[in-house]
Amino acid sequence: MFILVILQINKREGVMEALTVLEMERLVSQIGPSLGCGDHTYDPMFPEGRNDVAVVRRMAENGHDYGFDTIYLMWKNSDGQIQHREIKNSRTTKDYICIDSVAIDKEGFVIVNLGSGGSYSGEVWNESARISIGQ
Repeated sequence: MFILVILQINKREGVMEALTVLEMERLVSQIGPSLGCGDHTYDPMFPEGRNDVAVVRRMAENGHDYGFDTIYLMWKNSDGQIQHREIKNSRTTKDYICIDSVAIDKEGFVIVNLGSGGSYSGEVWNESARISIGQ
């Protein structure tokens, strides 16, 4: 799986602005799915040494028989607004998705490793997304 996302660098300061946990939780709670019972936004996972890009997991459950996870990549644009992109969801399988790791490679790509133990579907999987955050 390959996902391409281009992020703008803050031209005034030459760096992207830091994301805060509270900002991300608020946005994901607004945009993320909600099934009314057990909905939860987990703490974001940042690549080591970075605070300008993160991956966040949103869990939505109805409290009875249906729930799924949605994984988002989040960053701030040059205007200081948080941007997001859905990376993966488990609407059809109902499986929990784990964010195994988030890193930045030598070329500046965000590498997101995801997986599931097949909590509902019974199918174990692991995959990696390589996401560009270059200019």
